[in-house]
Amino acid sequence: MRTPELVSLAYFSAFTVLALVWGLPASSRIKAILIGLAGLGINQVAARVADIWRDWLPVPLMALAYWQSGCFFQKANPRLQAIFERSERRILRLLPIDLEGCAHTWLGTLLEVAYVFCYPIVPLGLGALYLAGFNNAADDYWSVVMLSAYPCYLLLPFIQLLPPRLVERRDAAIQTSRVFRRFNLWLVRQVTHEANTFPSGHVAASAAIALVLLWFTPAVGVVFALIAAGIAAGCIVGRYHYAIDVAAALLLAGIVFAVVLWRRS
Repeated sequence: MRTPELVSLAYFSAFTVLALVWGLPASSRIKAILIGLAGLGINQVAARVADIWRDWLPVPLMALAYWQSGCFFQKANPRLQAIFERSERRILRLLPIDLEGCAHTWLGTLLEVAYVFCYPIVPLGLGALYLAGFNNAADDYWSVVMLSAYPCYLLLPFIQLLPPRLVERRDAAIQTSRVFRRFNLWLVRQVTHEANTFPSGHVAASAAIALVLLWFTPAVGVVFALIAAGIAAGCIVGRYHYAIDVAAALLLAGIVFAVVLWRRS
C-alpha cells in the first residue's frame, strides 16, 4: 500500500471502531460505521486499480473522512467553547482591522470568493500537479495533504465546538446583502456538519496543497498560496473559524510538509 492508503486505512479503522464504543445516538453510530466501511472499501479498491485512478480516489476519501468525524459531534463543550471565545476576543483586539466592517467591503467579498475554493481546492491541486507534469508526485501530495487534514478531523470528537458565526449569530444581518456570503452559507449548510474543527481542516488542507505545489512547481504554487491565504483570512473575517483554528492549521501543515518533503533536500 502507498503511504496515503495506509493513512486512510488507519483513520477509517480507528473511527469505525470508535463509533462502536462512543456514546452516540443510534442514527449517528450507524452513519459513522457505514461511512467508515465505505472509506475502507474505497481504500482497498485504490490498491487494485490503475495508477491514474489510484491517484484520484483519495478525493472522495477525504470527504468521507470529514463526514465520519462529523458523526461524533453532539453539542458544544461549554467549558471549551468559553475558552475559545475568550481567546478569540483577545486575539481580535490585537488585529488592526474591524472585522465586521471589513465583511461589508470589497475585501470581505474577495475573501468570501476565496473561501468558496476550500471545497474544490483538493482536486484542483492534484490537477495542477498533473498539468505541470508531476503526476509521479501524487503520493507526496496526498501524504502531505492527508496528514495535515486528518488530525483536524480526528480531534473533533474530543474538541466539540460551534464556529464563531453560529455563536455570534451574525449570519442573518450579513447574508441578505452579499451574494457570495449567501452562497457560502448555503454551501456550509449543505455540505458540512457545521461543527468547528480545531485546527481548521480547510485551512490545513489548502496550506498543505500550496506548500506541495510551491515545492514542485513554484509558479503554480504561488497561485495556490494566494488562494490558501484567502481561505485562511476568509475563515476569520467570515467567522467560519476562530483565529486560533487558522493559526494551528497553518502550523500543522508547515510541520507535516517539513517532515514529509522538506527534510529530503
